[in-house]
Amino acid sequence: MKPLKFKPLTSLVPLRFNSDWVESIFSSTEKVWVGFSGGVDSHVLLHALVNQITLAQKQKLFALHVHHGLSANADDWLLHCETICNNLGVTFKAEKVQLESQASIEDAARNARYQAFQANMGEGDVILLAHHAGDQAETLLFRLLRGTGGKGLSGMPNERWLANGKARLIRPLLSVSKQDIEGYAIQYKLDWIHDESNFDERFTRNFLRRRIVPALKERFPRMEQNMVSSADRIATDYAMLSQFAQQQLSVWCNPFGGLELSNILDKPLNERLFWWRHFLQTKNVSLTQSQLESVEVMFSGAEDKQPEFEFANGRIMRHQNSAYLLPPDDVVKFAVLVDDVTIFRSFDCITVKGSGACELRARPLGESLIMSNGKTRKLKKWLNDEAIPSWWRDHLPYIYLGGTLVAIGNLWQHPDYSFLTVKWQPSSKLPLLRS
Repeated sequence: MKPLKFKPLTSLVPLRFNSDWVESIFSSTEKVWVGFSGGVDSHVLLHALVNQITLAQKQKLFALHVHHGLSANADDWLLHCETICNNLGVTFKAEKVQLESQASIEDAARNARYQAFQANMGEGDVILLAHHAGDQAETLLFRLLRGTGGKGLSGMPNERWLANGKARLIRPLLSVSKQDIEGYAIQYKLDWIHDESNFDERFTRNFLRRRIVPALKERFPRMEQNMVSSADRIATDYAMLSQFAQQQLSVWCNPFGGLELSNILDKPLNERLFWWRHFLQTKNVSLTQSQLESVEVMFSGAEDKQPEFEFANGRIMRHQNSAYLLPPDDVVKFAVLVDDVTIFRSFDCITVKGSGACELRARPLGESLIMSNGKTRKLKKWLNDEAIPSWWRDHLPYIYLGGTLVAIGNLWQHPDYSFLTVKWQPSSKLPLLRS
């Protein structure tokens, strides 16, 4: 995604948006959303925006309030937000969410919030969030204390795609201080929500905000501005580094998208981890440092091993010393193949003609295949001969007529059953690695 050409703000005090930026936002989409918690930050963002847009632009503006149900005041907050939006003439939408069970309530609430954003936003929509310079500084401190790398130290991005890749998230207030935001709210006599959870120092961010940041600001008055500036520079450096890394990986990856491990195995450990990280990021996968280290150990082993690293949304496997990012495995579907009726499975589709009724069965053990020259070959040997990846071996369509294995997709067919026509289309999601 290319960043917007114009900077969002022309001045911080008073808070003024760049008219060209506003026009570029509203002219490029049917809906502009504001994440509206009802706190001072989101209230100022919404109020300032409403005061500086045209009536036509206002028709495209929507406020989205996420009701987590964590506070006894949550219902009152929803009504408060709806009242504010009605007074401003902004279309209001509330989304009630259920938090998934996670170790961190903060993480669960944040994940639920972003899921609600994506559920409501259409293709090309934009959502504006009111994160400010103080939030950016807290994020950098929080990530630094957790041992983040270069990407983490770039902080929250000004703009990014949401996970569905169809809608954009923009943070126009990242350079604005909390003091300036509260000054605006007082000037315009805004009424905002005070979330009692913000005072609970059991949450790390609250502890940093209430105990650590004030002490640092007393010693370093420009701490927030300097940290925001540093994050911007690191973000630029990291983006360029990622671009160069991607160019190199395009040379080191084969036509099927697999990373040829011979290109990195002789490099020092930290460099191998670097290339693993960027290879996975080209596939939109981000693993923790400990996960990357586990991957590196598993895939640096002997080439005759079949390592498999599973994570939440996929797995990494090796074939002929190249690493591939694959979707999660699925149960193999077996079924009767009615003549000329296509069966759709997780990773392929199969159609058989001329058989009457064949069956898809599980991979047989100890089976021997009759080849076109009349000789036989053990199935296991044949799979090796054909260089079938391990992730496909159970998923291949083993087609039986009666008790006889008569075809394996369109890769092998029993010579006595040439009257059968087999159409097999493997999915690109699970590479077969055959040209």
